[in-house]
Amino acid sequence: MMRINERKLGRREGFALVMALGAMVILGTLVAGSAFVVMQETRLGRNQVVQGRAFAAAEYGLNKIQADWDKTPNLQMNNGATFDTTYIIPGQGTSRVRYTRLNNETFWIVSEGKVGIGSATDPKSMAVKRVNSILRLRVPSIRANGAITTNGDIEIKGSASVTGINSIPPGWAGCDATAANKAAVVAPPGALVTIQKPSNAIGTPQVLRDSLAADSSTYVRYGDENWTTLLAQANIVLTGNPAGVDPVAVNGSCARTPTNWGEPNRGLGSVAACYNYFPIIYSPGNLQLNDGRGQGILLVNGDLQINGNFTWSGLIVVRDDFDKGNGNATIYGAVMARDATVVDHSFIQGNTTYAYSQCALDRALRGSAQVVQARERAWAELF
Repeated sequence: MMRINERKLGRREGFALVMALGAMVILGTLVAGSAFVVMQETRLGRNQVVQGRAFAAAEYGLNKIQADWDKTPNLQMNNGATFDTTYIIPGQGTSRVRYTRLNNETFWIVSEGKVGIGSATDPKSMAVKRVNSILRLRVPSIRANGAITTNGDIEIKGSASVTGINSIPPGWAGCDATAANKAAVVAPPGALVTIQKPSNAIGTPQVLRDSLAADSSTYVRYGDENWTTLLAQANIVLTGNPAGVDPVAVNGSCARTPTNWGEPNRGLGSVAACYNYFPIIYSPGNLQLNDGRGQGILLVNGDLQINGNFTWSGLIVVRDDFDKGNGNATIYGAVMARDATVVDHSFIQGNTTYAYSQCALDRALRGSAQVVQARERAWAELF
């Protein structure tokens, strides 16, 4: 019996080795599994970071195109036309922006952000995000029912001409010749309008009496815009009476200088590169203009005097009066004089011509308009 028990309790050669190998396999599997999980988590985390950077690059493109809107597409792009531009973000990636004109008021902007994960040249290693937005032109809305709108007294004499008959600036194409004619002068019921002879003021009617002309908000509120917001968008802020106001192009592009107010002329001698440049110009005090030409929106926080052969197309808003001026100035569009001082009154004399022009007014307002996001469903992530 003793020998049988000894045989049962005897040593088992190699059993510990098998157990050790089994344990090592299990531990190796656990380590490999843990490493795989960690690697996957790392990749997922890195991908999320890179996707976030790509999304930020796409958002950058949307914000950049809105902040840097140079107003060139306002008048130059046809409906349905597209334009592409690319922004390089140092150390981040790129943003490719395409904008498409939907109609006269709105643009569809699509921004695609790309950020490299590994090799920047391998498309498979790029993170891509695309967002889009609808932008609309915030076009000022002006109550211009005549060539000149004033809140105070006005006197027109000499060889001056004020006409509310819709006029097209010489050489301008694409204007609506059937636009309605307006009054020569719009004034409140209590204002004194002195016209030396019938030929000085022609319109439908010659003088329109409108109580809104006495409302100060008529001269400082323009639909979505107002006096303050237009000042914030001013391309040119004057520090005195300018000299040599004329358009100029450099290397085929319109130079945005303080003395370049756009090109209202057409044909021989004109600067074609500046046809669609309609700046907003602000004078913080009284302003005197002599020879030169320009177009856009002119805001004068004081009196305005126009002399010489100055030519203008667009909108002029004067806080006080038109002072006595002389020369052969020609103004197309509309003029509004708030006459805040009430003491003085506006004088129109000399050979100056003020002609209402729906085309000049519309292009000046649209050409100088800024873009903003549409009010509803303006933004969406595409992928």
